[in-house]
Amino acid sequence: MALLNYFKFLRIYIVLMLFCLCTAGNAQDSIPGAFKWGNTFYTNLDPGDSILFQGQTIELLNSEQLENTFRINKDTLTLKVSRRALPKVSGQIRLFVADNKTVKSLTTDSLTHGLLTKSVVVGLSNINKVLLPRNKFTFPINYSDGFIWNMNEEKHMFAYLGESSPGHFRSFEGIALNLNDARGREKHLIVAIEESTVIWIEENTSETGKKEACVLLRSESSPGIYYVYDHLYTKNVFVKKGDKLKPGYELGYIWGNNNWGFLQFAAVKSDSVPNYQNRYSNVINCFPQFVELYRNNLANYSASFTKGKIEFGRPSFQDGGNKNVDAFENYSGKGWIFTKWNPADKVEYISINNLGNARLKKTLFQNSPAECINPFNFFEYFINVRNGVYRISANVGDLKEESWQKVEFNGVLAAEYTLNAGELKWTSEKAVKVTDGKLRVRIYHNKNKIAGISEIVFQRAY
Repeated sequence: MALLNYFKFLRIYIVLMLFCLCTAGNAQDSIPGAFKWGNTFYTNLDPGDSILFQGQTIELLNSEQLENTFRINKDTLTLKVSRRALPKVSGQIRLFVADNKTVKSLTTDSLTHGLLTKSVVVGLSNINKVLLPRNKFTFPINYSDGFIWNMNEEKHMFAYLGESSPGHFRSFEGIALNLNDARGREKHLIVAIEESTVIWIEENTSETGKKEACVLLRSESSPGIYYVYDHLYTKNVFVKKGDKLKPGYELGYIWGNNNWGFLQFAAVKSDSVPNYQNRYSNVINCFPQFVELYRNNLANYSASFTKGKIEFGRPSFQDGGNKNVDAFENYSGKGWIFTKWNPADKVEYISINNLGNARLKKTLFQNSPAECINPFNFFEYFINVRNGVYRISANVGDLKEESWQKVEFNGVLAAEYTLNAGELKWTSEKAVKVTDGKLRVRIYHNKNKIAGISEIVFQRAY
């Protein structure tokens, strides 16, 4: 009898323990006030706010310009807003900053940043789960025609684009995927990212976009999530309103114009069906998800070069939207180096005909919300390379204004030029030794004149 009672007690104990574990597991898989897309929770925080996730306490300590500092138990992490930055990991938690008050303040696109109600929006997930399940989601461009995404488009997530019309300062709504080689061709099929329903198809009636269509899909896995596919070719849209789609279902091809061809994709969160006019309200930062879908992982990786040509500010029909004006990211292997002083995280540029240049001056983005002053008398551009001796030169000057610039490669003086407006000039070629994996191009500017750089060429000699 005692043995029977013992087993009965043991059975009840096991059931209770399993119930507690399941309850705890469910509690760890939710955050009050957050919304979920795939396996990522998005929630708003102010400095001093803390939440419990995956059994760990996450506190926002500070948010200053683009830098956001979190404490996760005893770990402290500082993250930039993930306009092009990848998530970081602490313990079992993967996190990225989807938006913050500084990025929002640079523009007049308050509806685009509508999900931000406090200082930051943070995206949280368990490192043992992919952000978007691979059996349910796919990259929105078919790879069969050799599509390659280098992630270097100037029009990236919440990119600061300056004054797009009088008094309207714009941040890019979603992600632009370069399809320049598909203009006027049936190439690079656009596909449904997941199981979804076609809600509407709208044609762009503006003079510049009269051959373009926009398609809105509603997610079947995440209530309130919609997907915007913009700049499709009206004659090559293969779906209609009400169609039920599976992941990878063919939607059509892009249009493109005389300047550039690209797909503009955005995920948005809405309690009601977005219409065409407000399709970019409440945009969700989906950059980490896109990187994971494209590369099949979010592992830290670094592009590195032994030779190359880097062109600045070229028109989009030449560079596919890659202006080389953004901050350095390790996965890209190149970019400008900034500290907190530059909230736009980029430099200015100018394009004329087939040429362009990055424009460097003491005060960037003057008379705009992004106006900022460089505390240094130089700008630096870094390139990840393998160690060795490199031959390097640069084409400098500005296409519209008189310029002065002094150029150094890894501390070796290459040139000091005062140039007329529209004059570009190559520096002498220098041989520089690299021992830390970085080619450093430093360009000094004069506070009364701008500096400019149009091109860098480099190659390892040995």
